[in-house]
Amino acid sequence: TQLFLFPVLVSFLGPNMTCFLGMIFVAIGLSGFSLCWHQPGHMLFYLLTRVGSGCADTATATLVAKCSKPKDRARNLGLITSSRAASRIVTPVASADLFEASLSYAAPGALP
Repeated sequence: TQLFLFPVLVSFLGPNMTCFLGMIFVAIGLSGFSLCWHQPGHMLFYLLTRVGSGCADTATATLVAKCSKPKDRARNLGLITSSRAASRIVTPVASADLFEASLSYAAPGALP
């Protein structure tokens, strides 16, 4: 994604629209997981999520580097890296709690 697709999208759409498009792809892909459990649809939604995540993630760093003042650029890019690392810790914990909660309720669309 970052090597082939991202440069083409940024050259045609710019970094702002590429980031927006990536977030839309992630939203559609994640929504599709709950609606489609059969292959190849589930795999296509997964791939759409990964492509969107790669575009949005890279575009965010591009926008921060482009829009930050030169003296603040390193600090802002460091904050992005730190927030990504924190999300890799918080997300699995939150997912486990949500999964355990879904086992006790019969919510529509929840995992069995």
